[in-house]
Amino acid sequence: MNSTDLRVVLEPEIPDYDPELYRYQTVAEGITGFESVSEEELARFRQRGYLVVHQAFSMARVEAARQELYRLGTSPRPDCESVYFEGAVRQQLPALKGKSVAAPKGRRFVDLALGHTDNHLPPLEPATRMRFVRKFMGFTREENPALKAVAEDPALMRVVGRILGGKPGLYQDMALIKPPGGREKPWHQDRAYFNLTQTTRIVGVWIALDRATPENGCMQVVEGGHRQGPRVHFMRRDWQICDSEVARLPRVAIPMRAGGCLLFDALLPHGTPANRTDRQRWAVQYHYVSSDSRETGDEDRLAVFGSEGKGVSC
Repeated sequence: MNSTDLRVVLEPEIPDYDPELYRYQTVAEGITGFESVSEEELARFRQRGYLVVHQAFSMARVEAARQELYRLGTSPRPDCESVYFEGAVRQQLPALKGKSVAAPKGRRFVDLALGHTDNHLPPLEPATRMRFVRKFMGFTREENPALKAVAEDPALMRVVGRILGGKPGLYQDMALIKPPGGREKPWHQDRAYFNLTQTTRIVGVWIALDRATPENGCMQVVEGGHRQGPRVHFMRRDWQICDSEVARLPRVAIPMRAGGCLLFDALLPHGTPANRTDRQRWAVQYHYVSSDSRETGDEDRLAVFGSEGKGVSC
């Protein structure tokens, strides 16, 4: 891989949030194994907007994926498109120490990637650098066979294909490694990030590579919230649903053990709190689209999900 192909982002330090935003009312139930996904479970998926499958992947598959992600995080030339670092990494870099500020209110979505450093990884010892990784993107490739195998797992593809009504196409891959103290991902709908037509069917897949808990930032969702359609997003701590709106919604926590899998509709409101433990929380996330998917532009997307320009306030 040519190092010039790598995009490195040093994120800003994100302001803290009201813990009431992640005060969940219930804990999600699930089924065991992809073979248990019946037509009745798919009907529940359409109603609730999500499906939890425990023991979807073996511990051997999980460990192989984790090892590849650790190799990406410690390699001087990782085989992926992008690496994102928590804002706290700035305190490890003399040139940036003391200069890390929260993203100001009103910044554009693209401006949240403050400190973009082109193709240069932070000059830190590899194991130290790995402690601050928040996200990898664009790693589903031949150089990473274990991660590629998870993305293309036949049992997973059969379930996703049944939801989409045809052969799934991989649209996006992310590894979400929430470090100790790692930032919240505020409440949002994934479709608000994608320049795809509103008729494109999109399914998100979130796979736990270790135990995900409310304390370390497991997923939370608004059950059935996808059926209310798109919600206006604002630039606050991120491109997000307004906190005051989320505070009125019932929330469901989805803790999982390693190997568990969450499938969810791209319109389902969801978020993850900060990691309040002293260990990383590892997960991978994929988005799959229907074969009739079509690209569109920012203008079309913002006409639906647009922030401050829609005559409402947050």
